[in-house]
Amino acid sequence: MEFLKYLLIGVSVSLDELAVSTVKGVQVKHIRRVDPWITGLYFAVFQGVMLIFGFFGSSLFSKGSSAVTEWIADGLLMLIGANMVREAFSGDDDNKDLLAKMDVRSMSMLALTMSLDALAVGVSPALGHSLDIWWAALSAALVSLAITVPAMFIGHRLGHKVGAKGGAFGGAILILLGLFELLQYYKVF
Repeated sequence: MEFLKYLLIGVSVSLDELAVSTVKGVQVKHIRRVDPWITGLYFAVFQGVMLIFGFFGSSLFSKGSSAVTEWIADGLLMLIGANMVREAFSGDDDNKDLLAKMDVRSMSMLALTMSLDALAVGVSPALGHSLDIWWAALSAALVSLAITVPAMFIGHRLGHKVGAKGGAFGGAILILLGLFELLQYYKVF
């Protein structure tokens, strides 16, 4: 039963990476076989580390900090998505989008954005819930890697089929994902 608990924690903080990795696969023009693995490792490390930071840094957080991290993470998702839609219709094909780049800065920013919810989840066990943070962090990292790699490959294959306007579709998905998570946080549905 403990395994299931840690698996569900890993899935819960990593599911948004499914959409983002798929869209990243669409956006990267020339994908190397190693790129999905690099992306997966960035996401995995950030997910695990942010859970641990949330756990040990919980004394620095107030009850309102969860809302702040939610607004930041979801707001960044929506901004990235809006930029993708703008670039798809502007005819600017310079590959400047955060999701299209594989450099350290872009990957770190994207992984940080995707792992802010893990930071908030990491605070929860420190407040008294029974959870081994090390197993939770390992689970989040492994699930993140397992979701990201195939999603990025699939996204890249889809990108070839939908063409240049696939970025607009991917951007719309990110905007909706950010909006959905924000509304879900406030229990609108």
